[in-house]
Amino acid sequence: MDYIQAMNLHSPSGYAMPFEADENTPIEVVSQYGKQVNPHTGEETFNHGMDFRVRRGTWLKALATGVVTGIASDLRSGFNITINYPNYADGRKSSYDVTYSHISESLCNFGRNVKAGDNVARCDGHLHVEVRFNGEETNPLEFLTMLRDNLVMNSQTKMEGENPEIATLDFDVHTPYDNQQGEIDQLMYRYFGSYMSDIFLGRYRVPEPTERNLRGAIAEGVGKGAFYEHAPSMLNPLGLGHRSFSIIERVQTLLITDFLNYLAMMHSIFLSSMSENEKKKLLTGL
Repeated sequence: MDYIQAMNLHSPSGYAMPFEADENTPIEVVSQYGKQVNPHTGEETFNHGMDFRVRRGTWLKALATGVVTGIASDLRSGFNITINYPNYADGRKSSYDVTYSHISESLCNFGRNVKAGDNVARCDGHLHVEVRFNGEETNPLEFLTMLRDNLVMNSQTKMEGENPEIATLDFDVHTPYDNQQGEIDQLMYRYFGSYMSDIFLGRYRVPEPTERNLRGAIAEGVGKGAFYEHAPSMLNPLGLGHRSFSIIERVQTLLITDFLNYLAMMHSIFLSSMSENEKKKLLTGL
């Protein structure tokens, strides 16, 4: 399915992963979502979910704020439980349905309200997870990646006094300023708040060529389908992936350059590595 911003799940109780595994027990994925080919027979099948191998007695967790909407048993899925997770960001107009199959024991009754991290069932070895967004089947890996990103975002904001700016995407992107990044980070810690305030209050105007280049980079990203490559999350609201690397690098370069321009124009501050000609260029725009 095509990913959209509304697919980022907002949960009042936070987020949790489907089960806990200690450091000595790596998560073992048996089968991914999608087409599967039997290596022995060549037969093709389609896996509508994602399969894990877990230890006997593993507790399965509620992933967010939700309600148990199904408890059933059938020949294909075995004993299974379905939980609906409404998206509180849009007034619960959209939601995810997540089904755990091949469970050994359910701890929930139909209609029970759950919150992130609640124990809802046990599993004794094989866990099959299926995910639907507004009734449409989606890749569980994308959904679980979104939950992981939201968990990271929540944990970082709590550690840093509810300051979400510290949460960053772990993309290996580069700019011409890589060698000066440490000094730039220090300057940002000190002056970035003033930079944003001066832009907002009109005391500093972003140069027109910079605005034009930023608009061009974003438009190019739209044209290349670089946005919403993955399910959006709090940490990655545009669903950025590998297709967006070049766009990210261009935008980061433009933003760093403009921040340095601001420091020169408003505070007469320059990078220690800048030559006199580079300083003059920043001050004059020539």
